[in-house]
Amino acid sequence: MTREKFLKLKAGLLCHGAALSESARESMMRERPKLFKKGFIDAVNMNIGGSNICVSIAENFAESSELLLDKDTDGYYIMFDGERADVRFFVELPKTGTVVDDLATLHADGCINIWPSTNCCYDTPELKCKFCSLLPETQKPIDPEVLCVGLKKLLAEYKGTLNFSGATYKSPDIMVEYWCELCRRIREFSDCPIAVEFAPPKNLDLIDKLKESGATVAIMNIEIVGKELRREICPGKSGIPLEHYHKAMERAVKVFGYGKVSSVMIGGIQPWEDIKEECETLCKMGVFPTIMPFRPLDDCTYSFNKACDVDELIEVSEYLGELLRKYKLAPECQPGCTACGGCSIENDCYIK
Repeated sequence: MTREKFLKLKAGLLCHGAALSESARESMMRERPKLFKKGFIDAVNMNIGGSNICVSIAENFAESSELLLDKDTDGYYIMFDGERADVRFFVELPKTGTVVDDLATLHADGCINIWPSTNCCYDTPELKCKFCSLLPETQKPIDPEVLCVGLKKLLAEYKGTLNFSGATYKSPDIMVEYWCELCRRIREFSDCPIAVEFAPPKNLDLIDKLKESGATVAIMNIEIVGKELRREICPGKSGIPLEHYHKAMERAVKVFGYGKVSSVMIGGIQPWEDIKEECETLCKMGVFPTIMPFRPLDDCTYSFNKACDVDELIEVSEYLGELLRKYKLAPECQPGCTACGGCSIENDCYIK
């Protein structure tokens, strides 16, 4: 499959998800029933041609996708423009008999993704981000001591990067304090890479503390760039000005290192020129930008919106790929979300 055709396939899967044939549905329900949960956290992670892809299959919009996930005696596959693209699912992680078994999933080979918190301080009718489908399944983040009992068992059997994300509990500063404690406890038994996603704290000294506690990578997602649009789409989180994100990122680059900080922007619900301009701003700082396409998940406020346009996503991601080469921001140098690249295509565009 040519590079151009593969980009079209991957972008299509990210934006529109995949419909299922009867044989694929029956087999997946039997082998991997957890994949049928709704929401971004539980989207299906797969690999096609060496590239990781996060694909929605349980959402309403995916049912009308022109991309069909099928199965025959040779395995799962998707037919695209006359070519067969074989699909590989990641292995099941070893069981630990702890809470980790319900939280940890592989988003790529060696990339263990965990959301310890689903209770967000912005999750109210007035404040919730309109692209967010996260439901509050926990009252507070899982106790680091409890979580580490399982993580120690898991990492003894499976070596990989720990990639932490989750809702912002109570406030950005309180959540970063939580990540600091969790990283510190993990460092008592493991030297694995740790990537942490968080909203910029008011107290920027906490970024230094997070690094000192053992985190390897810092992820602070801007998501929406324009000031007025941020207020409309992220009424709660827009209380953190873009200028503060930039200050936090500058601090993080100094502490974590060039190319060890990243940020997501969402394509399809804001002007592409805003994204392109912000991409160059971040690259100049040594921050790795990611363009994640909007998908109308059933449980988000914007579920009625159309999905991100495939061709537009490819065009702007190719532009970002050029910036990444220009500023020498190699995806593989940042373990976790960035190296995985399953939610976006700039990693694929980086490769010429």
